Amino acid sequence: MTPKNNFDHIPIGEEILSMRNITKVYENGFIANKNVNFAVRKGEIHGLVGENGAGKTTLMKVLFGQEIPEEGKIYLAGEEVKINSPLDALDYGIGMVHQHFMLVESLSVAENMVLGREPVKGIVFDYDEAVRRVTEVSKKYNLHVDPKAIIRDLSVGYKQRVEILKMLLHGAKILLLDEPTAVLTPQETKELFAQLKQLRDNGFSIVFISHKLNEVKEICDRITVLRNGQSIITTDVASVTEQDISKLMVGRDVILDIDKEKAKPGKIALKVSNLSYKNKYGLYAFKDISFSVRSGEILGVAGVEGNGQSELANVLSGIEPI
Repeated sequence: MTPKNNFDHIPIGEEILSMRNITKVYENGFIANKNVNFAVRKGEIHGLVGENGAGKTTLMKVLFGQEIPEEGKIYLAGEEVKINSPLDALDYGIGMVHQHFMLVESLSVAENMVLGREPVKGIVFDYDEAVRRVTEVSKKYNLHVDPKAIIRDLSVGYKQRVEILKMLLHGAKILLLDEPTAVLTPQETKELFAQLKQLRDNGFSIVFISHKLNEVKEICDRITVLRNGQSIITTDVASVTEQDISKLMVGRDVILDIDKEKAKPGKIALKVSNLSYKNKYGLYAFKDISFSVRSGEILGVAGVEGNGQSELANVLSGIEPI
């Protein structure tokens, strides 16, 4: 679908989006955003950073039409627009990829990507046309997916690629990514960054919400810092250090290094041997897990979301069967 605003005439580096004096107050009286100003240029990756509760996600939900602000205006290509729903946002070329994916696990990639704007032949869903559209957009943006793959069988990184492609298929020119690397492996993060840089170089504008300041420094061209629901500063990433960004986020100096006394572990308190668990689909959430925990120590269980950590905790606590 062609967006209402065609941004092709705007030169790279010129302002494409502006949010002015945005205020959002929830029903319980919590002020999520207070007079926030935020602007994005064409062809840039713009970092949006701040502590938990600083108002980052709320601001993007306002831009995507999921929240309606009490005050403020939104401008695209210099013209004021009213965005009252995600469909309005998509019509204006704005797409959002949420931290928790909005995909239907039992459907295919193609079915998910056209959901809400399904092609039809007569009065029935045209699956072949959906596959054709997905194949076409996948090749166009060099983000390869299998249109017929079922979502529940895909890795987390693959699902995220589907989400991004879904927004591109619907005509998004401005992508809002909420904590996109929170559930990715380092290799998947590297691949995502290469894809985002390619989109940026093709004139797309990307808003990158993250807590990982090293990633913000690596991928972003500019950043805006929110604190307590207010916009504090917008600046070039190259002009600030991670320490500077941390201080702007919390309003004081932040100690990034933690001094920790060496552990003095005792006897084994818990021992697990060859532990396995299958989920409701009959697939292994984890298989042949073995480890031990000693008294007086902290054992870390590392892995991106969806790799069996929650199921392991449930099995160990007796919520799920071995």
